[in-house]
Formats: sequence, C-alpha cells, structure tokens
Amino acid sequence: MRVSHYFFFVLLLALSPCSHAEAPEAALAGLIETDDSLCLAHGGKMVSLQLAEATAGPVEVWVDRWFMQVQTADHTRHTLTAETTAKELGCSHSIAGPQHWTIHSIKRLPVAGEP
Repeated sequence: MRVSHYFFFVLLLALSPCSHAEAPEAALAGLIETDDSLCLAHGGKMVSLQLAEATAGPVEVWVDRWFMQVQTADHTRHTLTAETTAKELGCSHSIAGPQHWTIHSIKRLPVAGEP
C-alpha cells in the first residue's frame, strides 16, 4: 500500500510541470470575430487570428478549418509578431454555408538574436 502511495505521489509530481507549461502558450493567441461588410452581406462575421500581447514575441499558430461542420484538409500555419498581430482567416458564413476555425497548436518562436 505504501508503495502505491509513493508511486502516485512521484507520478503526480512528475506530471505537474507538464500541465503548467502548456497553459501560458494557449493564452498567447486566440480567434476573434469582427464586423466586415462582405461577411455581413452573407450573414457572418470576419474571423481573425489575433496575438494576445504584442510583447509576447513571435508565435507560431496552426489552425484547422471546418466547413459545414466537417473538418477540411486546410491545416495552415500562421506566424504572429509584434508587427503583424492579427491575420484574417475568412468569413464565418460563406455563400455555400457556415465555416469556422479551431486552433490546433500554439508555440513560441525564438526571438532573433537569442539562443
């Protein structure tokens, strides 16, 4: 019984830094919807990928596109920096139907001049 408690404690201790390491990266970028005249004509909004903080440094974001509730083959990489804090992805509702995007992964990129 003591061995199982010890093993559980070691396992919990070993996994705890992993779960905290991913949390800050998820907060680096997000999807936002804004009004756009072309999108409003089709009953939707402009969906953009936006860097949460311009001071966070360069960030690589992989995004998946869904069209009419089916995931498409569009798996795109976007690099957001202090100069380009937002990237328009498209309208939430096209002529053919609804679409949306999900963030697959977010990764900090090294700043130029740093190791």
